[in-house]
Amino acid sequence: MNPDSARVAMLYQDPHPAHRGFAEAIGADLVDFRGFSPDALGDGLPADVVNGLRAPPYDVYLVEGSRPLYAALVNRVVRGSRLVYLCADHGLYSLGRDDFEGSSGLKSLVGRFGGPAVSAVGRRYVDGVVAVSEFAADFTRPIVGADTPMAVAHPYVQPDVYDSLGGVAPSLDGKVAVTVGRPSEYKGVDLLVEAWPRVRERHPEAELHVVGGGHPESYADTPGVRVRGYVEDLADAFVPASLYVQPSRMDTFPVSVLEAMRAGLPPLVTDTTGTRSEAREVDPSLVVSADPESLAGGVSTYFDRVSEERRRLSDLARKRGSTFDAESRKAAFAEAFRGVLEEL
Repeated sequence: MNPDSARVAMLYQDPHPAHRGFAEAIGADLVDFRGFSPDALGDGLPADVVNGLRAPPYDVYLVEGSRPLYAALVNRVVRGSRLVYLCADHGLYSLGRDDFEGSSGLKSLVGRFGGPAVSAVGRRYVDGVVAVSEFAADFTRPIVGADTPMAVAHPYVQPDVYDSLGGVAPSLDGKVAVTVGRPSEYKGVDLLVEAWPRVRERHPEAELHVVGGGHPESYADTPGVRVRGYVEDLADAFVPASLYVQPSRMDTFPVSVLEAMRAGLPPLVTDTTGTRSEAREVDPSLVVSADPESLAGGVSTYFDRVSEERRRLSDLARKRGSTFDAESRKAAFAEAFRGVLEEL
């Protein structure tokens, strides 16, 4: 397909700011996939069918995440619009698991027991994939097949945040770790809180700051854990810390890790997190398994490091984090998307 002549829309639900930037970079229109069916149909498959049938015609739909994928597949089957999947959430990662949760009961059943059927549909009707991390590409490849064009393009730190974090000087000599995120199970903050008593066995003064609205206040019952909640300026969260932790059970490419690195905080991440690629570039020991024992070991090992070593890791983290500016990453996405279209 000729990328220069294709009419493209990004089919979305609640677009991540970086994904809006991706759409802008390729000149794509933004189309809310829910905007074409009556509210009475809810979020089930009937609504997706109607949304897919009524969506305006485009040559290519770039589909953000798994929920709009149902509507896009209907459109693909009926109209023949090409479908490029922007793999940026954990829907396909959870496929076939007992705890899969869709937006309706039927979708949950499909996700739990319909893996082979989903894969057959994916291989037939998903024309291309742009994944936000190598990790996301790895779990998507078996579903769409080896012959489906695929590229990787990472998100970025929003420009105002990028600028403000560039001058942050974290407290590298201390024993404070910080984690930032929403209170969703997949973020794994509960695993990190559970790990903290083990950390305190080796480092009795160690503190964990949990940043983000909605986290249980009961986390603060664990000695050394402070629930800070929402903060207006991320610099306020990063300055007291010497380590950032992303304890996710699964996360395609959390921008909070990039933000912490931009501020000079070394990131400890789980091996089920897409930003493991970035943490490994700082130091391979900063990638651990997603369980309390491994998280405790990773944090404690970092707190064992002498000041000079922490500063070396901080400099590496800041250098790596500085590569995730908006302009270069939008350009990289445009190149990746163009390459996928050229293979269609």
